[in-house]
Amino acid sequence: MGRKSLLPKQFLKYVTQPVSLEDMNIWVKGNNINIEKTELFYDYISSLHLLIEGTYLGSDVIKEDKDRLGHFNWCWDNILHDLKKENINFELEGTHHEYFWNFFYESFYIHQNNQEQSDKIKDFLEVLFLIHIPKTKSELDMLSEIYIVLNDNLTVKQ
Repeated sequence: MGRKSLLPKQFLKYVTQPVSLEDMNIWVKGNNINIEKTELFYDYISSLHLLIEGTYLGSDVIKEDKDRLGHFNWCWDNILHDLKKENINFELEGTHHEYFWNFFYESFYIHQNNQEQSDKIKDFLEVLFLIHIPKTKSELDMLSEIYIVLNDNLTVKQ
């Protein structure tokens, strides 16, 4: 019953067991998470997902990765343009672009706009970004990583 038998149990707890509300509050404070920014980031990525899903012409039209990337970039540019109208400015290029291109490539484009998969993306984003929804330690780590990536690419204009 040494260390080896504990690791799978610890990992299972890490990815399945929600943290307590108290631990969640400690995590938010300890990671300097701004709730309003988290809501902004959720709106940003959720809007991007909706635009990708709503304008995707299907795998019979968009057949190659360069076309998928073109579609993603068109959606990305449109969302950033809309946010800019509200005086919310993100860098056009950066780690956030690469991160979400890879995310949507793996979770959306590869599944060829499968509605069930698209619903899973929506649910995942809600669980991840909406602070009032209980999260596992794994989800908190993911949120922290994405929060940093987006926050680093948010530009403040006075």
